[in-house]
Amino acid sequence: MKLDIKIIGTFCNTWPNLIVELNDEKIHDHTIEGEQSISMEVNNLIEKNNKIFIGMNNKSFGRNRIWDTETHNNVIKNDKTIQVLSIKLNGVECKDLFDNKFYVKRSDKQPTYFPDVVESVDTMNYNGYFAFSFDLPLYNSLISKKFKKEADSNVSYFSNYTKVFHYDGEKKIINKIKKHLRDIDEKFSNKRP
Repeated sequence: MKLDIKIIGTFCNTWPNLIVELNDEKIHDHTIEGEQSISMEVNNLIEKNNKIFIGMNNKSFGRNRIWDTETHNNVIKNDKTIQVLSIKLNGVECKDLFDNKFYVKRSDKQPTYFPDVVESVDTMNYNGYFAFSFDLPLYNSLISKKFKKEADSNVSYFSNYTKVFHYDGEKKIINKIKKHLRDIDEKFSNKRP
């Protein structure tokens, strides 16, 4: 599977460090200077629940008196960040699968009352990560994750657009028919010419 990432790193004291993990295996760990594109083939995939984490891990919040955010009159002048412009799996944009959730990993003098999850579309302002998961076959999983909506049982069947991509009921019926056909085949297989 091909993984393509486009990102922008911003400088404050040092450049940010990007970490990318797939299924708990670190596949990228490098400094990001300005705008960069990363492209790689990944192979450590499993059938269900592949997990991608993309994050930053070197922002200082007071360690050795270094703060990687510079402010003046409560306005941020410089900040160490990483912005994800694009993340694609086999050419399919997946940034929307982050669900605008950035998971913060507190460090140094970051307050304990700081939230564990902050809303962010694509920017890492703290140490932490964006994450999403997918199954194989890849395209089926991505279509389902990107377009399947929760089914609304309060809407009539014929006008219920939320039923799109919900095939669980049909799959049960098909599997039941297949089982009946196998049973019939086993029962009458010795009576055929």
